[in-house]
Order: sequence, then structure tokens, then C-alpha cells
Amino acid sequence: MSIRRLTPSDAVPYRALRLRSFHDHPEAFTSSYEEASLQPLAYSQKRLAATSSAQFWGAFVHDQRTAAEQLVGCVGLDREQRIKSRHKAVVIGMYVAPEHARRGLARALLDALLTEARASDLELLVLTVTRGNREAEALYLRAGFVPYGIEPGAIKIGHQRFDKQHMFLQLVSS
Repeated sequence: MSIRRLTPSDAVPYRALRLRSFHDHPEAFTSSYEEASLQPLAYSQKRLAATSSAQFWGAFVHDQRTAAEQLVGCVGLDREQRIKSRHKAVVIGMYVAPEHARRGLARALLDALLTEARASDLELLVLTVTRGNREAEALYLRAGFVPYGIEPGAIKIGHQRFDKQHMFLQLVSS
């Protein structure tokens, strides 16, 4: 396994993994498969560019059959752009393919993100996790994130609503 920053050259596997996450777990993401599948590959390339407000990390495993590295997980950090909120960023798009779950990849991805965030001038990280996603909640709690509220019915799929748990991590003491 290896963890590294994603670049525009990773756009094809990143897009495929992102679409898979939205398709397989629509309740976990605010973005939808239907909307994301209409975006061209150039959207993913732009999102992974050094000039983007977001940074993404990927978890790669060695595929024995092809002898190539396969992207099996990702997470992003999207920095706020407005002057008054540039001190914070949002953790986005955490996903590890289920066949690679429970191997420490999610924690390794989050650790890489946190290392980068702590080395920057960021002071605060925020995220949301779908209420009831116990594994994700536990991951974020172990990393030091603190819950601060529930947004009822934050997303709606068909007639079903899902609540989001808001969490934060203070990187700099106030």
C-alpha cells in the first residue's frame, strides 16, 4: 500500500473511484452519481490540479495481475477561499473500496491529510459524516475530531432523508 497526493494524471482512476463511491453509497455523499457522471474528465483533472482549492490523496495497492498500482481509496481537503474563513478547510470525499476495507487505508489517508494540514497555516478542519455510519464516525473520533451538531435531513434520496453529523478538529489552540 502507498499513499500519495493525486495529480491531474490520476484523473481517470480518481473519477472512476469517485463515481463508484457515489453509486454504491449514495447516502454517504452530498454529491450524486447522476450529477457527477455528467461531468467531463476535464472536471476531475481541474479538481486534482495544483491550482485547485482542494488537495486529494489516494491509497494505492499493487495489483498482482497487472503489476500496476491501483487506486482503491481517496480523501480530499478543500480550503475555504473567502478571507474570513481561509484558516479552515473541509475534509471531503473519504472513500475506500469495500474489498480493501479494514486494512488501515482510511486511517492512512486521513493521517496524510492531517500531516499536510498541520504543516500548513490551517487552524481548523470540519467535516460531515452521515449519521449512523459508525465506522466513519469512529475513525474521525479516533483522529481527534469532535462532534458539534446534527443537521437533520441534510441530504435526501428519493423520499428518504439522512442526517449529517458535523465534526471539527482544532489544529491550533485558540
